[in-house]
Amino acid sequence: MLSMDLYNAIENNLKQQRQTILFLNRRGYSTFIMCRNCGYTVKCKNCNISMTYHSYERKLKCHYCGYEEEVVTICPECHSDKIRYFGTGTQKLEQEIHKQFPTAKTIRMDVDTVTKKNSHEKILNQFKNENLDILIGTQMVVKGHHFPNVTLVGVIAADSSLNIDDYRANERTFQILTQVARTSW
Repeated sequence: MLSMDLYNAIENNLKQQRQTILFLNRRGYSTFIMCRNCGYTVKCKNCNISMTYHSYERKLKCHYCGYEEEVVTICPECHSDKIRYFGTGTQKLEQEIHKQFPTAKTIRMDVDTVTKKNSHEKILNQFKNENLDILIGTQMVVKGHHFPNVTLVGVIAADSSLNIDDYRANERTFQILTQVARTSW
């Protein structure tokens, strides 16, 4: 999930007691669930979009309409137990960072963590004032914030948004990467 260069840069930042922001524009744990036997992909019953696995809630969620269902362990098509989770979201990234940097103090900010009133500001203030090491988040972590102690911003799977079915995908990807880069100025 992390390139060797990014791993080394995070490690160096931690040693220098500097802050890092890791940006991944996918929330949840895994972005889609598929049967390795027949290729069946779990999709939302309302809008036919791939369901995202959220590990902390142990639920499958549609990020478009909000529909939720229980985790699938047996394929409804071929009845195989070869269900696998693919893709990476902020929950998986957070877990990986804890595994690779066990002493780092992290906080995650995405739609799932800012559900209560003022939780957005609370997370940002915690990161800034409590001198947490790593902020992991989606697009909301890069919108108009300035953190003087942030000297590293890492983008995970930067090219994933180029493949969405939208004629503006290239421009939107450029805009978001520019926003991410400005976070450390």
